[in-house]
Amino acid sequence: MRTLYPILAALGVLGLAPALAQPADSTADSTAVAWHLVADGRAAEWPLDRALPADSLGAAATAVLHRLQREGYYFAAVDSAHVEARAATLFVTRGAQVEVASVEIEGAGALGAERLRSRMQTRPGRPLDPDALLRDLEALLGDYERAVYPLAQATLADVSLEDRGGAPGLRLTVRVAEGETLAFGGIELVPAGRTSPGFAARAAGLRPGEPRAAVDPDGIRRELEETGLFETVGTPELALDAGGAATVRVPATEAPPGTFDLVFGYLPPGADGEGGALVGNGTLALRNLFGRGRSLGLQLVRNPGLVSSLDVRLADPFVLGLPLRLEAQLSGYQQDSTFQRQRFGLEAGVRFAPGLEGFVTASREFVEAGIAGVVLVEGRQRIPQADAFFAGLGVRYRRVDARLNPRRGLWVETTLEQGVKRRDLAADTASAAPVNVSQQRLRAEARLFVPTLRRQVLVLGGDAALLLGDVYDDSDLFRYGGAASLRGYDEERFRGNIVGRAVVEYRYQIDRTSYAFLFTDLGYVERPATPGVPADRAFRPGYGLGLQYRTPLGLVAVSYALNPDDGPTRGRVHVGLSVGL
Repeated sequence: MRTLYPILAALGVLGLAPALAQPADSTADSTAVAWHLVADGRAAEWPLDRALPADSLGAAATAVLHRLQREGYYFAAVDSAHVEARAATLFVTRGAQVEVASVEIEGAGALGAERLRSRMQTRPGRPLDPDALLRDLEALLGDYERAVYPLAQATLADVSLEDRGGAPGLRLTVRVAEGETLAFGGIELVPAGRTSPGFAARAAGLRPGEPRAAVDPDGIRRELEETGLFETVGTPELALDAGGAATVRVPATEAPPGTFDLVFGYLPPGADGEGGALVGNGTLALRNLFGRGRSLGLQLVRNPGLVSSLDVRLADPFVLGLPLRLEAQLSGYQQDSTFQRQRFGLEAGVRFAPGLEGFVTASREFVEAGIAGVVLVEGRQRIPQADAFFAGLGVRYRRVDARLNPRRGLWVETTLEQGVKRRDLAADTASAAPVNVSQQRLRAEARLFVPTLRRQVLVLGGDAALLLGDVYDDSDLFRYGGAASLRGYDEERFRGNIVGRAVVEYRYQIDRTSYAFLFTDLGYVERPATPGVPADRAFRPGYGLGLQYRTPLGLVAVSYALNPDDGPTRGRVHVGLSVGL
């Protein structure tokens, strides 16, 4: 509830402010004339932008004095006037310009007088602008609202003249009545939907019932957008609920409760005469289960060469209402009749600051050799049976201004895991005993979004994966290449214990979710020696262009990627479609 003291009325107490009401212009049979102003003996610009008839001398004088006094000439006076048939001249004495000498703020204990004064446009050394002072008081009360003092009031309590060595100055005193801070009562989503207000509050970093030192509307909006559960989030507003607590009212439009993503690509014919091939994967994501932000994801990938994988993830962002994220993971990978791998994982994360999360991981992994995997190559079993346990920790940071089409921001994620793998080489000799080996894995990804020209964004980043151990099996190596990793190459064309790429994209933003882009990737793959395959290392460049566009059916992404070894007509085409359920 805001009370703003009439500023000009306060000036009127000093006898400095003119009458605001201007006499109505008399236009009886009069024609407009050219008006001129002479101030302190010199010609000055006429301050009014409207034509006045010759018999409106009183209205003209009042309006001119009003304008001069708004500029700080509070002692301005009209000396005389000269009216002719086609022109009229006013002669005025402006007198000394009165500037603001000091601004005092009383009663600002919670936010501090100096902090509030530093944000004001009304400052010493400037003429007093009543409109600017009104805006300053509005902004001051806005600061108090964000600090959960919605009952704060601000008044211009006193305006006085003081002598500054012969030049008069205005001493302004602003008095603040802060009122009581209120407990945070929760978040109200408008219109109400599936999302639980309690979940929305926790996602925004707010706890109902606790006193709040401040409420950051932009921060709340950004945190809710970052959940990915809303199509749009408006500017939050503070309101009082029936119990007298401060409720944050947020206009928000919920996103669909789930999406189905289909990505498919065409790989051109190989140099050895193999025909082209279609590859693809499908992802089903259910979001905001039971209105509490829980998610369930299912991804199925089918690549050439009888390679397929399955990934299932179930996550709860606030287990038992605590700031603890828990995610269960199940994945499987099969490469024709060579081997199959299963992984059961668990990830627990804690948010330390907005956008910053630390997490720990634990996983159990099994590798089972197929008919082709137990074949001896160079005296070694091609794929050994394996049972491994990994534990690790990581950090994730994400602060971007938009989820689907960022213009500025940064996201980084890295995970370090330590594991022990038990290898069973029973096919080598009948008496071979299982061997334990130690392994370390490091994964990292980063993207930096830098705005350049209007609607244009430069994206810089990279990703890398590193595996270190005493012995390497083909089933351990990272599969690399394709639309989700090194663009311009066939899916999972490369295998290595060290893989990575540097990424440069230049985007032109079409709208809030759509953009066109050019890209270049510089990949690196290092492969250790495995049975039948020698060690190798190489840099692999890729480049191309693409488009992400919102259609009535859903979000469509198309890219055309090349590498230097193939001609411009043998690029890899990938098309993705994301449909809301």
